[in-house]
Amino acid sequence: MNLIKLETLEPKHEAQIQITRRFIDKSLAYVPVILMGILAMLSYWLIKNTPELETNKPKIELKHEIDYELKSFSVKTYRQSGQLQSLIIGDRAKHFADTETLEIDLPQVQVMDLNQNKTTATSTRAISNADGSELQMIGNAILIKSRAPDASIKTQDMFELRSEYLNFLMDDEVIKSHLPVDIKKQASHFSAMSMDYDNLNQTLKLKGRVRGFVESKSQ
Repeated sequence: MNLIKLETLEPKHEAQIQITRRFIDKSLAYVPVILMGILAMLSYWLIKNTPELETNKPKIELKHEIDYELKSFSVKTYRQSGQLQSLIIGDRAKHFADTETLEIDLPQVQVMDLNQNKTTATSTRAISNADGSELQMIGNAILIKSRAPDASIKTQDMFELRSEYLNFLMDDEVIKSHLPVDIKKQASHFSAMSMDYDNLNQTLKLKGRVRGFVESKSQ
């Protein structure tokens, strides 16, 4: 009798084991899906909570407004050797952040070359870029260049330039104008519709209806 009972119990036990294995196999089949779901949720959380990069933010357009002013000021620049290169004096200046320019009223400019020859300029107003390497003189611009005092020279070699617009390139020591210019060098006189003057190379280019009178030297 005991043997008959054991034989009837074993098939039932095996059936339960098979059912359990099938359940486990089916459960394991869903593991990759569950893991993918968890990863998707983590990715969504990270994207949502990660701060935006600065490059993705819209750029703020600056308005053409004055952000600071100067009154009765002077600015000096020096070469690496410590030698004075330029001096700018103004009655008033207004700085605009959007263009990084400085607009100067009644500017007075002095530029010294390596030999300490002085160039002075005045105008109604001027516009300087951020680093002061370019200066635009606007309205009744007058430039006078003179050599450094020398006891061996009895007369000063003067150079005078007049125009409604002069563009100074400080580092290159170049002066340009796209408007009519009037030039005097001692008794000589020139006029043209535009000009390009290179102080380092000592060259002067006049363009458009150039007229001139050259002083004759006495024998």
